[in-house]
Amino acid sequence: MNHYQIVPVGDQALEISFANEINPQINQQIHQLGGLILRAHLPAVQTVVPAYHTLTVLFDGSQTDFNELKAPIQKLVQQALKTKAAPAKTWLIPVCYGGEYGPDLGKLADFAHVSKKEAVQLHTGRDYLIYFLGFLPGFAYMASVADQIAMPRLAKPRLKIAARSVGIAGKQTGFYPVASPGGWQIIGRTPVDLYRPDHPQSFYAAGDQVRFVAIGEEEYRAIRQAVKAGTYQVKAVTDDGNA
Repeated sequence: MNHYQIVPVGDQALEISFANEINPQINQQIHQLGGLILRAHLPAVQTVVPAYHTLTVLFDGSQTDFNELKAPIQKLVQQALKTKAAPAKTWLIPVCYGGEYGPDLGKLADFAHVSKKEAVQLHTGRDYLIYFLGFLPGFAYMASVADQIAMPRLAKPRLKIAARSVGIAGKQTGFYPVASPGGWQIIGRTPVDLYRPDHPQSFYAAGDQVRFVAIGEEEYRAIRQAVKAGTYQVKAVTDDGNA
């Protein structure tokens, strides 16, 4: 994490890049740094865009340039390296695996040489860091799944994947907030709304974690009804044990 570089990206952005790997410590520091930059209110800085190992800083090129921003950005990077990350929030996301909700669960089990039940246990057996959001509104790129179930994407993407579907693509896992084409291996679906046009800000954010909780079809239908009625609230816990 101590090794980084700051490079211009055109005339209205710069990129801070760290080791090119999917590493939770690196990504958590990136989110920490992004918060520091926004709170610093540097002249002309508009927003930041985190990814796995990079942070892109967008700015108004008519007010400043790369050379002016590089020095204050370097100071904030050094500050971020010394700052302890805040306790991570872990969202508990219920998922009904297999059947019509998870058409690729059987293939995933065969890939891992385990039963479907064991494949589900492998997927639910760890928490996943949300490295960044992208591709679709609220689409969370999360990692890393157990090596045993790190199944590659479909050779031919589907034209339509149902909203709220949960999938795997290599070491990544994620969910589709809205119906869309996609090539991930679909192993289940959550009854929780992940994106609403009338409330575009997702309840989760990059830097949070997700813990998938297996549920049956009856519980899926009950939660789905509660979600539609507006009486269901997604639960979360933090690293310090607070709900």
